[in-house]
Amino acid sequence: MTRRPFDSTRLLRLTVSLAAAAVLAACQSNPFAPKSESASPTPPAQQVQPVQAPRIQQSEATPRQRAEVHVDLAAGYYERAQMDVALEELGIAEKLDATYPRTYNMYGLVYATIGELPKAEASFRRALELAPNDSETRQNWGWYLCTHGRARESIAEFEAAIRNPLYRTPEIALVNAGKCSVAAGDAAAADQYFRRALQLRPNDPAAAYNLALLSYRGQRLADARALMRIVMQHATTPPEALYLGMCIEQKLGDAQAEQSYALQLRNRYPESAETKAIGPCP
Repeated sequence: MTRRPFDSTRLLRLTVSLAAAAVLAACQSNPFAPKSESASPTPPAQQVQPVQAPRIQQSEATPRQRAEVHVDLAAGYYERAQMDVALEELGIAEKLDATYPRTYNMYGLVYATIGELPKAEASFRRALELAPNDSETRQNWGWYLCTHGRARESIAEFEAAIRNPLYRTPEIALVNAGKCSVAAGDAAAADQYFRRALQLRPNDPAAAYNLALLSYRGQRLADARALMRIVMQHATTPPEALYLGMCIEQKLGDAQAEQSYALQLRNRYPESAETKAIGPCP
């Protein structure tokens, strides 16, 4: 297998606060497509937060510090979809320190991605045994449950993550709790989760468009239009959001605004399912 070069003294820093395009386009199902009824949670790549390892010589590093380096490298390969190399790095980390929780959290993400579900579950459970209060692991385990037919079970995991005052990105767990509440058929709870996410991060595009979608389905069209303004503030808006905006304006009777969204769809995403669905909205 071919490795891409990494500088272990400048560890890859993954971001959890992506621009609108990354947050919106990364969803595994399309929440705004005409036939879609729910959105999948934010994918786990956005929940991988490497620690900042000290810049030390390998000969001076403890086994835990060396394991941290290899887990961060694994996270980088995971982001690049090089799962075989990510597993190799995780194997090294596990040999260096078999009690480092982040190794197993990362194992869970990789195994889930490649479809080895029993190994993914075992890895997440091991991570939680070692660090039961780790919000990143709770968030990722919740994502796994929700995307594997266990949406109701996932809510408790997101709540556990959110309750931790040291959790740096609670808005991610809140948005995912909202999406999984939709998947579980609880629109009222979803509404509250999305609103809480927007209270923490008022310009969060994921929270805004998911709440806009709920508002649209609930015939709260003025609210949906206002929320779309947040989504449209970001440089790259994915087709599902443009389609929703078009439908909102169609229902409100603003033909000019509707055509503006439709034109953006045709120009920017000519082959998308949303562009092909331009017409009367459900």
